[in-house]
This record gives sequence, structure tokens and C-alpha cells, in this order.
Amino acid sequence: MRLEPLHRLSLTSLLGLAAAAGLHGACAPDSGIGSVSSSSEGAGSGGTVDPDGELFGDAPIDTRPDPDAACGLVTEEAIAVPLNLYIMMDRSSSMAGDKWDSAKVGLTAFVNSARFAGVHVALRFFPRAADAVPACDQNAYKAPLVPFGPLPDSAGAIVEAIEDEEPNGLSTPIYPALGGALLQGIEVAQNNPGEASAVLLVTDGKPQGPAARCGSADPEDPAAIAALAAAGERYRPPVRTFVIGLPGVDQSIANQIAAAGGTDAAILVAATNIAVEFQNALAKVTGQVLPCEYKVPSQVAGGQIAFNDVNVLLGLGGAPQEILPQRPGCDGPGWRYDNPSSPTALVLCPDTCDAARNASAAKIQILLGCETVLR
Repeated sequence: MRLEPLHRLSLTSLLGLAAAAGLHGACAPDSGIGSVSSSSEGAGSGGTVDPDGELFGDAPIDTRPDPDAACGLVTEEAIAVPLNLYIMMDRSSSMAGDKWDSAKVGLTAFVNSARFAGVHVALRFFPRAADAVPACDQNAYKAPLVPFGPLPDSAGAIVEAIEDEEPNGLSTPIYPALGGALLQGIEVAQNNPGEASAVLLVTDGKPQGPAARCGSADPEDPAAIAALAAAGERYRPPVRTFVIGLPGVDQSIANQIAAAGGTDAAILVAATNIAVEFQNALAKVTGQVLPCEYKVPSQVAGGQIAFNDVNVLLGLGGAPQEILPQRPGCDGPGWRYDNPSSPTALVLCPDTCDAARNASAAKIQILLGCETVLR
């Protein structure tokens, strides 16, 4: 299986934005994208900034590195953990018409967006042919129709696949389709430590078929499908399950599967503007799935810069960048090293990660050579 080196992505490509989409959480198109930068800029006043430009709760930091000072002339671009996203898309007969046409438009716009360059996407459709046997075989859905490839390089193959496909199938066998996608996601996670892996189920219906029983499980029982999603979420590193529910989906079932898969709730698309909402939903998924984690800069890993001479500059919502203090216990906004005794990554604390995901724009720099500001 391919797997490319770590990709350099903008923080917004990783964390996503929601403002323009009207969606809380991550990512929306055209929402004022900020990119990871390696240039030196003034850090502004003390403290850290929330999405609305207000200081986080702590008192301002009085002593802070100045990026223009001699100690702060070195910056490195943040290198983020890459994402492998397997899209399992419903092609049952109920998808025919505006839903299918709009989904094609939304998916095409998504894979061609510069915002998601570097994200690895694979695609498969379900159900299989009506006479495919054995009907319950999850492994039959494991291999993607379009293999994993980085966007935008793989965009052409994805667009061609959906253009060549059409809704056809009277059943909605979510049980084996999701099971197969999760098997693939787990394999990708096993083969690529340090990368994020997730499955996206896109459907407009509720589970139907492919048989009365799949082993000991009832494939139409939402609890049985949710159990598959939960198994992926329990894997380490987790393979999370996202659900996009198109018009007609059973919302309670979609939410049950998403919650079990570690993503809280399904992202529901209304019938008013399916193409745009579907693209926004894809963007939101891509933003939320990635961890708020960045590789230790090469000069630090190589010993030229000490681990206690590293600072993170973060700007949210278009506000000037501010020093984000290192907070080893993550009991508030800040960042920490993944392993204090042998760091390999800088990890945003949950409060900061959530704030970045909800911001309309985000910008991060790693400033080297100045004593780390601690909380």
C-alpha cells in the first residue's frame, strides 16, 4: 500500500473551520483560511487568544519571546499528522436523483479544494451487486474502489469513479459495508504508525439487508452496527467512524453509529442545498478527525535547539499570534510534549484544540531558541 511521507498542511486543513458553513465544530469552505507559516512576526500582547479575540482565562504573560529578537530568529513550519480517510458511500436506489447529483457536486468540490491538499482519501460504494455472495462478507467491502492517494493528485480518480457510478440496489447493507471499511482503516493504522485513520459512512437510509443474519448478528439492528464502530474506536490508535446523513436518513440510527465510533453525532445534510451542505459536511469531517499534534521541529530533534527553548505562536479568528504557553498537565489552554522524557511531537491541549477547531481561521508557528514560556 502507498504511504507518502508526512505532508505539510495548513493548520486549517488539519483542524478545519466552521464559520462559513454555519456548522459548529470544524471546517467550512471560504471561511478566511490561514496557513501555517515559517515567517517571523511580532507576537503581540501577552496571553493566548480564543476564537473571538479575547484572552484565555489566565493572567497575561509578561515575559515573552520576541520573534524579532536574536533568540527567536529561527522558526520551523509545523508538520502535522497526516490523515487517511476511507469514504464508504451509499449507492442504493433511494439515492437516485437530486441527492446523487448533488453528492457528486459536493464530493468533486471537496477533493479539488486546495484546503485539503495532502489528505489521503479512498472511496468505495455500497451495496455490491444483488447476486454477490457471500452477502455478509465484510472483507468484500475492505478494498477501496479508488485506493488511498493524496489530494489533489487522487481527485481525478475519485471524480471519475463517482461519474461512472449510479444508484442501483434495493438494500442498504450498512453492516458489512462499514465493517469492511473499518477493517481497511485498522490495517492502514497498523501499517502507518503516527498517521490518523478514519472511516466516513455516507447514507440516506437505514440498515436494510443483506441477509436475515450475519453470523450471530442481526445486520439491520442499529446496535450491531454501532458495535462495529465502537470496535474501531477502541483500537489504538483509534479508527473513528463519521456519518454524513443525507435527506431520508434515520437520524437516531445515524447518531447512534457516530457516537459509538467516537464522533458524537452524525452530520446531517438538509434538502435545501444538498451539494453545498454535503461539501461542508465533508470539510467538517476532515477537520475534526485529525489530532492537534505536530512533529518536533528538526532542529530540536537533531539537538541544535534545546527542548526547553521551544515556543508555539498561535493566532485564532484572524487575531495576532500570541504565545501559547507550555502546560504539561494540560489543565487549561496550552501545549505539551507527547512524551516528556523523549518528545517526538507537540500536542495542543484539549482547550486549545477545541478552540482552534471552532475558530474561523487559525495560524501556528513554532519559534525556536527562546526559553519556553511555562504555565
